[in-house]
Amino acid sequence: MKQFKKILFLAVASAFLLTSCSNDDDMIPFDSEPLGAYEDGYFVLNEGGGNSVTNSIIFIGEDGTRTDDVFRIENPDAEEMGIYIQNIFFDDTRAFIVAGSGSVTVVNRYTFEYITTISTDLESPRYGVVVDGKAYVTNNASFASVTDDFLTVIDLTNYSTSQVLIGNYLDRIAAVGDKVITTNNQYGSEHSVSVVDTNTLTVTDIDLGAGNTSNSIAVSDDVVYVLTGSGKFMEIDLDSNTVASTVDIPATISGTKNLNIDDDAVYFTSEASVYSFNLGDTTVSETPILTYNSTSAYGVMYGFAVNDDVIYIGDAADFASNGSFYEYSTSGALLSSNIAGSAPNGFYFN
Repeated sequence: MKQFKKILFLAVASAFLLTSCSNDDDMIPFDSEPLGAYEDGYFVLNEGGGNSVTNSIIFIGEDGTRTDDVFRIENPDAEEMGIYIQNIFFDDTRAFIVAGSGSVTVVNRYTFEYITTISTDLESPRYGVVVDGKAYVTNNASFASVTDDFLTVIDLTNYSTSQVLIGNYLDRIAAVGDKVITTNNQYGSEHSVSVVDTNTLTVTDIDLGAGNTSNSIAVSDDVVYVLTGSGKFMEIDLDSNTVASTVDIPATISGTKNLNIDDDAVYFTSEASVYSFNLGDTTVSETPILTYNSTSAYGVMYGFAVNDDVIYIGDAADFASNGSFYEYSTSGALLSSNIAGSAPNGFYFN
């Protein structure tokens, strides 16, 4: 009997030990394979001038390492990205580079290896998003008309394209669930945003009120917010397709633009200054959190983003020579000052 108990004890102890070792093995950390040289950091998009060789993309690594002209470094034999690079947007593995001349260049977002160029159903494209395996890109079409603007729908399984007519002057775009939302801002005369159901491709316009032309859009916790040049910060209710609430920015702050939301803090710009308030606030301080020095007549705050408590500013200078880009803390302290390419217009985080 004692021998049996001893054997039973050893069996139980062995099973416990094996289970413990197995669990310990599961807990052993390991380093995953890097996805590519551009996995951790951000891209600076330099729009360029009137020919394709003047645009470029800079990558700043998480450790501060800088790589200039990453597209041409990785793809010396690929066709150029186009003229007037407007925007980069992503899906899980790809980056889509929008050129105003009428193309979308597709690369691996981590290696920047060239995949393909899309040039059908595009006319003066602006910005894009991805929803459920399809990309949606805003197009201005003819600048002489505000009724011909459309979305390009790109099937990302085979890069086939189609169009959805919106009929307003399209610019920025955002996505929540199965809906995409566009800003409609025809030189201050349009005062709506358009909501497109990606399942049915039906379009619904939301009236923002006379004089309220939206120029930027942001999403936080699946809630859409827009900013107007007249100083209105609006929450959009996508269930009722109405304006849910409005915060009035002081009239002393003119030409408001560049809406960004980071950690429930709202950021926007006016001329060379950055302002901030929190989601839920009903008033906005007239005191900027920072003002930077710029000699540019038209390129002040040409690029702007806020990410992980860092403010990024692009200044286009004279649009012919190199511009500049800056990093600031959200308390207004300058963190870095850098030389950009021609007309830095955006920052994109990988």
